[in-house]
Amino acid sequence: MAAVGCGGSSLGTVQGTVTLDGQPLKEGVVRFVPVDGKSQTATADIAGGKFTAAVPVGEMRVEFSAPKIISRHKAYDTPDSPVVDDVAELIPERFNTKTEFRMSVKKGSQEETFALMSK
Repeated sequence: MAAVGCGGSSLGTVQGTVTLDGQPLKEGVVRFVPVDGKSQTATADIAGGKFTAAVPVGEMRVEFSAPKIISRHKAYDTPDSPVVDDVAELIPERFNTKTEFRMSVKKGSQEETFALMSK
């Protein structure tokens, strides 16, 4: 394992499962944000409800994001205009920017399960 940050913080490996309304989250992102603001944030992709992340050791807030394309429109009112996506967030704020999840990351490997609800 490598060291990161100014203080040489060590890393732990977090493997996890994420469900939304009882079903595996098809795709999204999980972020581990240090509660004390002293170490780096870690991010991992979620695919088929699973993720693996190298995370600095310490107390972390765990945030989830899963953007969903809800429509598409032309960027300009011209025949050759590129099409752009209109995106909405599937994950409620209480699991995203105002997350309720906290975890204490330790050296080595640990597994976590996160059950999210859309309502």
